[in-house]
Amino acid sequence: MKSIKSEGLELKKKKTFKIFKTSLTFALIIFAFTMSSPSSFLHLKHAEAAGTLTGVRIIPMSNVVNERATYDFFFTTATTGTIKIIQMSFPSGFDVSAATKLIERSGIGSGSLSAQSSTNLIYTVTSPVSVPAGTTIRLEIGRVVNSNTAGNFKVIISTFNTGNNNIDFALSPSFPIKDITGDDVSTGFMLRKTLKDDTAGHGHAWNPNSATTNFVISDSDISGSDDDIFVSVAVTGDLCSAGSWDIATHNIFVHCATAPGDGSILHYLIIKLPPHVVTSSLAVSSSESTPSPQSTSSQDLESVRAHDQIASEFP
Repeated sequence: MKSIKSEGLELKKKKTFKIFKTSLTFALIIFAFTMSSPSSFLHLKHAEAAGTLTGVRIIPMSNVVNERATYDFFFTTATTGTIKIIQMSFPSGFDVSAATKLIERSGIGSGSLSAQSSTNLIYTVTSPVSVPAGTTIRLEIGRVVNSNTAGNFKVIISTFNTGNNNIDFALSPSFPIKDITGDDVSTGFMLRKTLKDDTAGHGHAWNPNSATTNFVISDSDISGSDDDIFVSVAVTGDLCSAGSWDIATHNIFVHCATAPGDGSILHYLIIKLPPHVVTSSLAVSSSESTPSPQSTSSQDLESVRAHDQIASEFP
């Protein structure tokens, strides 16, 4: 029969082992991440007994090196707590300096984004409230610049309370960033954008008023070579077109047959691809019957994704 003293010693050993195991797990995660990134943890306090986030997913809309992409972050809380800060720490090679526009959120209150370094992004909740364990949180964030080298990468996601103490954290599953190959078309070559009749749209000179038929839309993505760029324009309910565009001033000159009314929405597509010049009827026939290696196949079409960018996301 075990004595009370021996039972107490065994219980103490189990508790000590559990604390050691938790500390070791966290230390290994930090070590694994810092081996790929020299970025710091911004003086936020990671607790040894912090919970582990579950259901962590990182989904980039583009996984091409050096591409600016929108990222979806998903995770489920493990611990009930008042979340003030969500920190997303990327490996070196990524750049989140301009990723200060929140597109969508769910499971968490409204707040603001700030880049504490080129690889550390902070979401600060304006009015923190207690978030129950088991709550799924999603943040959709634009303007993240992918790693400048190809590979598989992970992001550390951490939540902190109003005292800047760690509530939960986790190292995400890996996601790939790849080089552009001959069979790929960079999503940066095709940009689909939308301007609404609001403050952001007005900032780009889209201000429909049932009287104006000509607009000069400013967009920094109107850049590159005059021979390699094409712009297509559409306004719901009105016949509008891009009469021309100016690379030097980054302007699109939009003409409408009838003046768009208040609240009209402008859609346009910027395509940056080298032109395929038809030089003879033979070239037309051959290009229609036998696609060249540069032509767009059904597989290529799956790799070309047009970005929807609302006015608030513009550079």
